[in-house]
Amino acid sequence: MDIMSNGPAVLAPAAASGSDLHSTASSTGITLAATSTSSLSSLNDYSNFPLRRHGDRTYLRDPDNQYPLPCDLPEIHRQTLRSLMLMRVFGGPFCNPHLADCAPKRVLELACGSGLWSSMCHDYFARRGHRTVSFNGIDIVSVAPDLRKKGVNWQFKRHDLRKPRLPFPDDYFDFVFIKDAGMCPSSPAQQASGLSEPLRVLKSGGILEVWDSDWVFRSLLPNPAPARKLASREQETADATATYTFSSATPFTRAQNKFLQDYNTWLEKAFDQRRLTALPCATMGLSFNAEVDVLEKVDSRRIAIPLGELRWEREGYGKETSGGTRRQLTADQLSIRRTALLTVIQMIEGMEHILMEASGKSKDEWDRWWAAMMTDLFQKDGLANGECLEVSAWWGRKI
Repeated sequence: MDIMSNGPAVLAPAAASGSDLHSTASSTGITLAATSTSSLSSLNDYSNFPLRRHGDRTYLRDPDNQYPLPCDLPEIHRQTLRSLMLMRVFGGPFCNPHLADCAPKRVLELACGSGLWSSMCHDYFARRGHRTVSFNGIDIVSVAPDLRKKGVNWQFKRHDLRKPRLPFPDDYFDFVFIKDAGMCPSSPAQQASGLSEPLRVLKSGGILEVWDSDWVFRSLLPNPAPARKLASREQETADATATYTFSSATPFTRAQNKFLQDYNTWLEKAFDQRRLTALPCATMGLSFNAEVDVLEKVDSRRIAIPLGELRWEREGYGKETSGGTRRQLTADQLSIRRTALLTVIQMIEGMEHILMEASGKSKDEWDRWWAAMMTDLFQKDGLANGECLEVSAWWGRKI
């Protein structure tokens, strides 16, 4: 089924270099995943041969690393779409206001993947005349292209984040950024040590920022009030993207869509078996609040992106609200929602093997469930009751 053809277009990953990503990922996959044809000595060499094939996808093969998502080209493309969407709804490559007028000298992106965020952040600062910012990326596999060819002052280090120390000295970076690492066993959301290593390598006065999502879905109740009085730029971004800010006091209910209810149940079971948390956002908030002796000016933004056009939105079109007359969603706003939905479906597809195991379904039963889900989401308006992707950002300045 062609997901892309059902409704508005998704955000185009124009900022990414498809050829570079393809060639890098392809060569990496061939080199690192070729354990089936290599010597027996490579069977337990997870450092030099970290990948394995499962069906038609590529995953980390270390049994002690329970990262559930693939490490292959389709996943790089999904992460690219997701990163572009997040930067759109957050209004830029970071949320903290401290760096807008004072560019950092050294930036570290943990779990950098394709390096897209570093590339976009470089472009952000370069447009403002700051062209000497250096970027460092680390990840367990090397799939990032050489960003130096694009004019980025870039260094990559291959590193397993489960090791007790990052490969950098104390007080080295002005800005440390972590995005979408909540599924990693080594992420601050999964480790008792929390933010200690990112904070160790951060200079006094430097900024730590983390973006992530919970992996189970809820439904937003109709017409929620903004989580707080937003700055004018934040309010403009929320209005332009038709997204909803929320806080712990915002009213949600369990997902109304029966297929997302199934997914939630299976994901929680699969993650419990792998000692992963399905709710990293709650853990990250606690981690930041626990660092009161190290971090100051701690703040956060939480945004709900509906996965479709909501029934109560349609019923309110043309009606007067506190912000004026409610208008029908624009093509750009719908494309953001379609992008959110596409990345969610691709994520579920990438975790098919662990979700199928948790569900107890055979392959034929799973395929029938999948086909019914796609019909419900795209033909039966199955996401009109408030189901949304919740994304969150936290930041603070090291004392």
